[in-house]
Amino acid sequence: MLAELDLDAIRAAGERIAGHVLRTPVLVREHERCTLLLKPESLQPTGSFKIRGAFSLMTTLPDDVPGVVAHSSGNHAQAVARAGRVLGIPTVVVMPRDAPETKRARSQADGAEVVLVDPDSEVRARRAEEIARERGFVPVPPFDHPLIAAGAGTAGLELAQDADRLDRFYAPISGGGLMSGCATAISTLSPDTEIVGCEPEDADDTRRSLAAGERLSVPPPRTIADGLRVRTPGALTFPVLRERVARIELVSDEEMLVAMAFALCELGLVLEPSGAASLALALREGSGRCGVLLSGGNVDPALLAQVVGRLP
Repeated sequence: MLAELDLDAIRAAGERIAGHVLRTPVLVREHERCTLLLKPESLQPTGSFKIRGAFSLMTTLPDDVPGVVAHSSGNHAQAVARAGRVLGIPTVVVMPRDAPETKRARSQADGAEVVLVDPDSEVRARRAEEIARERGFVPVPPFDHPLIAAGAGTAGLELAQDADRLDRFYAPISGGGLMSGCATAISTLSPDTEIVGCEPEDADDTRRSLAAGERLSVPPPRTIADGLRVRTPGALTFPVLRERVARIELVSDEEMLVAMAFALCELGLVLEPSGAASLALALREGSGRCGVLLSGGNVDPALLAQVVGRLP
């Protein structure tokens, strides 16, 4: 189990990050067989849930910390950059060369030094480790850390508190920080809620790993969901997912685009593909009262234009 990840740790994270993050609303929509209770983390100051974990960890650092380093496809980078600016901590973020320009520019706008590397998530993780050793900076992992997962779990805690009752809960899974935190909160407060994870079709490392009973890796994914391209579940988060997640289902790139169009047309929300993955699954199979974590909205403008072109 992820050390120290329980409801008390998530509540403590909520106290640390209060004032730095938005308590996002729960949007209720009726859709065919289900009631959607949507948690739009796309409304956060940096456009994704990642700001919760960044502040959760970085508010615990000593005043004399020389700096922090993070690796990210973009949303975690923006979150660490923003927390660094607010808390006065120098930041370096390692990003893939093909990261959306908006994510890179916003990280730089918040004062982060951006280091670009090859797109593979494992390559950027190694480069971040090198920078941490070279400069004595503190690593801020994107998911595999108890304070990061606890911070992300505050979104699930808020949803459980505000939604009254949930028959099932949907969230995307990449490295597992978001789902491990949210699943811990929701399954503790609502044991009868079915916890359902969502992965892109070619980034199904967690689904394969759970079926095998051990952590497996997949080849570098090519999905449009750039925030869900992690190739191997987290060493610390995987046992939590194995205990608390009932099942994992896959969604296609096409389904994510359809969900993005639904969010834009029906909800007035801009979502990135990663942020729409859980919605895509809920629209496909949802029944009863479905809590849906919309993880982010930092979409590349060209891709958003394609989505707009699909609208009636």
